[in-house]
Amino acid sequence: MKGNDFQPLPSILRKLFTMRSKLYQINTRLLRYMILPILALVLTHLVAYKKLPFEAGYQFPFLTFSFILLICAICCEANFICYNTLRKRFKSEPFNRHSIFRQLIISGVLTALVFGLLIYNINYFVFGVITPVTRFLSSLFIAELIILLETLYFITRDLYLSQSADIPSRANDIWHITNGRKTHLIESSDIAYLYSQSGIVYIITNEGRKWITQFNSLNEVKEAYNLDDFFQVNRQYLVKLQAIDTVLKEVNQKLQIRLSPTAPEIPAAAMISRYRSGEFKKWMAQ
Repeated sequence: MKGNDFQPLPSILRKLFTMRSKLYQINTRLLRYMILPILALVLTHLVAYKKLPFEAGYQFPFLTFSFILLICAICCEANFICYNTLRKRFKSEPFNRHSIFRQLIISGVLTALVFGLLIYNINYFVFGVITPVTRFLSSLFIAELIILLETLYFITRDLYLSQSADIPSRANDIWHITNGRKTHLIESSDIAYLYSQSGIVYIITNEGRKWITQFNSLNEVKEAYNLDDFFQVNRQYLVKLQAIDTVLKEVNQKLQIRLSPTAPEIPAAAMISRYRSGEFKKWMAQ
């Protein structure tokens, strides 16, 4: 098999896992879109219209059904966006009681605000009535229950996906570096830092050896391997903590790091902008 036809095992596993995760998310959204009309139909007949199709004088309450479906869709989509935003913001934080409780509280507060605004405006401007307090609270309870179930599903799903991510993480212990027809195996623990220049990414090992990789940018490396142990100081460098020899303060809150080991034709110093310096200090303190 030729070197340029070879796909590293970690890359293949990561692509498969990414495809499965995307499929999981697509199925989740499709499932929600399939359930919402059924849910709106049930709420319309049991809560709002309070008549069933086999009862006398029944007419399908299309307007009421449409508004309930709209309210359910907006509340669920707002909760979906809120959940993903919080997970991205606290992506380094594992699931625990504190994170789950925070997610449930924020989802509940957001649902109350969105639901309250929608119910008041729809009833007042469309139907010309003000919703009684008791009816509003009972409807809000149902909405909160729906959002609670949706949020618990998201948490369960992500817990499952995070546990399944162990396979590609284990595969990332070995890096497959292709150069021409040759493929070199490098352990992740042997890598000190990565350097990118002119469309070429170099690996610098702990012994100071330089390897030319098949990657054209650091973003390609991120897609292929787990880089949790690395910090991207700028567009050219991804470094491990043990590769940092000294940190120097520059003007305008910038930082300069000296790297060790050094390698031929690879600059041993890297600049960190003031916008990244705070995040860099937090990373070093971990």
